[in-house]
Amino acid sequence: MTGPEENYSAEAEASSRDPHDWGRAMALALTRLAEQLAPEDSENRHASLVDRPLQLRIHDDDGGVTITIATAAESGH
Repeated sequence: MTGPEENYSAEAEASSRDPHDWGRAMALALTRLAEQLAPEDSENRHASLVDRPLQLRIHDDDGGVTITIATAAESGH
């Protein structure tokens, strides 16, 4: 697992500007991020995303959007 000071991000493209069509791109970006965060031999890579604050950014592209999901700094509770 990564340290709290490390930042990672992943992105994926959606070919539509309609938020109802972004699910597959969101899932792909999350999967790519999980692959960066989890140890190589991990069988459950997606567990590395549970209880972790994430940042979401959506950028307009020609005919669609690029979805970027990044690790966020932990806020002091």
